Amino acid sequence: MGIADFCHNEKRVASRRRFVQDVTNEASNQTGTSMKKKNFYIRCLCFTVVTLLTFIASVMNLDATKKVSLLFEDTKYTIRAEFGQQPKINPATVIIAIDEHSINELGRWPWDRHILAELLTKLSEAAVVCLDIVFSEPASPTQDEALTQVISENGNIIAGFFLRPTASADARPDQIEVLHDSAYQDVIMRDPISGVKEFPFGELNIQPIGQAALAQAFFTTEPDPDGLYRRYPVAYAYQGYYYPPLAVQILRYSLNQEAKLILDRTGVHGFSLNRSMVTGNHFALNFPDPDKTPMISAVDVIRGTIPPDHFKDKLILVGVTETGIFDLRPTPVDPIIPGVWIHFTALNNLLNNDMLQESSELDYLMTIITLLMILAASFVRRFSLRISGYFGVIGLIITVANTVHITNNFWFHEFYPVAGGILLAVCLEATAFLFTEIRAGALKKAFVSYVSPEVVGELLAHPEQLELGGGEREISILFSDIRGFTTLSEKVSPRQLVEMLTAIHNPMTGIVLNNKGMLDKYIGDAMMALFNTPVDLPDHADGAVRSALDMVASLEGINRDFAAKGLPAIDVGVGINTGLCIVGNMGSTFRFNYTAIGDAVNLASRLEGLTKAYHSRVIISEYTAIKLSQEFICRPLDRVKVKGKNEPVAIFQPLMRNKESEVLCQVATQALHLYFAGKFTEAAELFQQLATEYRDPVAPIFVDRCLLYRQNPPSTDWDGVHVLESK
Repeated sequence: MGIADFCHNEKRVASRRRFVQDVTNEASNQTGTSMKKKNFYIRCLCFTVVTLLTFIASVMNLDATKKVSLLFEDTKYTIRAEFGQQPKINPATVIIAIDEHSINELGRWPWDRHILAELLTKLSEAAVVCLDIVFSEPASPTQDEALTQVISENGNIIAGFFLRPTASADARPDQIEVLHDSAYQDVIMRDPISGVKEFPFGELNIQPIGQAALAQAFFTTEPDPDGLYRRYPVAYAYQGYYYPPLAVQILRYSLNQEAKLILDRTGVHGFSLNRSMVTGNHFALNFPDPDKTPMISAVDVIRGTIPPDHFKDKLILVGVTETGIFDLRPTPVDPIIPGVWIHFTALNNLLNNDMLQESSELDYLMTIITLLMILAASFVRRFSLRISGYFGVIGLIITVANTVHITNNFWFHEFYPVAGGILLAVCLEATAFLFTEIRAGALKKAFVSYVSPEVVGELLAHPEQLELGGGEREISILFSDIRGFTTLSEKVSPRQLVEMLTAIHNPMTGIVLNNKGMLDKYIGDAMMALFNTPVDLPDHADGAVRSALDMVASLEGINRDFAAKGLPAIDVGVGINTGLCIVGNMGSTFRFNYTAIGDAVNLASRLEGLTKAYHSRVIISEYTAIKLSQEFICRPLDRVKVKGKNEPVAIFQPLMRNKESEVLCQVATQALHLYFAGKFTEAAELFQQLATEYRDPVAPIFVDRCLLYRQNPPSTDWDGVHVLESK
């Protein structure tokens, strides 16, 4: 029975398949138990490490991480808006807007203070009017007096002021003294120092206006690390006092109720007013729908379009909304919103007691639950179900976070559970992949006694491919050989020889693999590599030549290590050819190897043998040379007939393209042209120039040939081809 018949006999193929399965099962049984234990321990280790990293990241809350987390969690605002579930606006709250319409009608900002006095007069029936405006510089005496008189007569005006981290000068003592009455009165200090942020400078109202006002409050707010405004301050310190912001001050005076402030070294330990309770220096804003904000143009109030009794018992914020004045703030719900709306939102949150609630303990609990669920999902054996489980856990966490936000005004910081869960899933899948590879390695060891390691992976996946044969394919073949290996083996011990071969083959093989080649085999001290198989490599000739030049470059390091150990230096020769070969599983039904056969392989081997004769470490054929990119330049060496071939072939020495190599190639090409034309005197001169000026090791060969042919001219049919009688 022939080989082909044997391979296509169904019983024999089925027998081979059973054999592969038996070996697989045997290897699995031997390693299964220990692998499962290791797998479990590694998964637990991954869980522990990722959990620690997640908690450390959430506690440190670095700005870079926080920016990403804020952007991720802001999606809750969008989802809530899609369901139309934003918090309601208290009907008692109103914004009087110094808007574009008012500016166009009454003139550019800042207005004459008589106009502002007229506006405030129309708001005399309101419960409280809070100004998101500061009058830090005096105007004319008549203007200041008119505004001061209205503020004093109304008795419902809270003036705003601004706190600064830097300034050229601080407020005057009389301004600061007036301000003290507006500070928190019920303050409990638990520690000698307070963690509340203190501002060194303030931009305060002039003394008459500050004195006439019902109270004063700061309108300073600060963005998150990404520049968006999401938080509202509870208190800031200035000149030894703790002051409330506009929204808190409005509520204090409208309810005639003092806020309770408890401070410690971390900041605000507790804040209570009305039904609102806050822990921390800021509270998260629960944004209503900006489009539903009751905003009335100031000019409509002044001209009576909106009657004064409309504002009876209202809580009013007066602020600039005209975009040209640049009192704008970016928020998660609107990238350009007037600053007064931030205070309006905070006021509504405090009035309605619908501030966003947070809990670091619940955040930590959610993180633990998420990671445990991811860990549990990782034990599902089927990959598609496992991935679905991961996505299901992440989706569940996001759904829970959005649900409690909509229904209970609770803000889960779900970024860290989600990020930690994704990181854990990636780690667990990487671990699973690693163990799969380790197990495949164990199976390869079991198979290696029977089949070539190069095709074990394919055999494990497709046992039906245990058939001989191959296909025609253009490839580049590289042969490398250690020069003088026989002599070298006589100078060192067998143990040293093995160590030297390992030290040589390790980097050489790595170079081949790095250039996407396939190591075909070691032949003693020689190595054969293929490029463009089994995976397509369009620039396979480049890969082969690049590998050869990298091998030569690696000799310096190898020989340096050998010298340090007292070992002799080595040299290599590399031959490369490109051509059509039969590539595939070759051998017998009992033992075969993935390799290439064909005339192109034989030529590559012959070219490697020529490297010593031509004093060149790398020689390539014309078939490889024409495939190379512009990265390389090919210095012509000769036209030869190698042993066993009748057709001559041009051979080249590949060089990295640079100015020196280009000049060398140009002179060498000209010299060879003269040589092949039979002009041996002129050719010898150029070759001698190459030998002396460029120290070219190849040139002396042709100098000798030219001298020989001048003395003994070749026949008239001489074609310049050098015939080699040995390998």
